[in-house]
Order: sequence, then structure tokens, then C-alpha cells
Amino acid sequence: MMKLENIEAWGTTTGSDDPLRLDEISLLTTPAMIRTLGVFLINAAYEMESNDIEHIHLQDQTSNFSHENHVDIIVINRDKVKLRQT
Repeated sequence: MMKLENIEAWGTTTGSDDPLRLDEISLLTTPAMIRTLGVFLINAAYEMESNDIEHIHLQDQTSNFSHENHVDIIVINRDKVKLRQT
């Protein structure tokens, strides 16, 4: 069984920029898309460590991103950013 470090999930509701702390997230997708997201997360971790990057958007890593059809996933480097809790 894996051991987790501290993870916080933040999000917004559709049409809002107000941050909302989430208790859980659910992704309604396919196994193939979950593997694709896994590759995105692994590559984002590498970029954060290698290039001292603060955050990375999934939408910036895709060729067909659409706000109507997709949700952006933003990974944030805890070592670089301290979020304010509201």
C-alpha cells in the first residue's frame, strides 16, 4: 500500500474563479485517459524538479483542450507556492 504525503485539493465551480477547498475529487473518464493523466503527472513532477517550475496546467500540454469539453488540471509545486486558505 502506498503512503501519501500531505495533499490538498482546490478547485472552482463552473463560471467562477473563487477557490474552493475540496474534500475529494472524482474523475469521470476512461482507463486510457487515466493513463494519459498519469503520464502528465509524472512529466509535471519531472519539470517541477528539473526546471524549478511553480505550476503546470494540463490545458497547456494538450493540442485539443476545450473549456466546454475538458476540465483543466493544475499541479502546483508545494515547495514554491503557499496557498492561502479561505
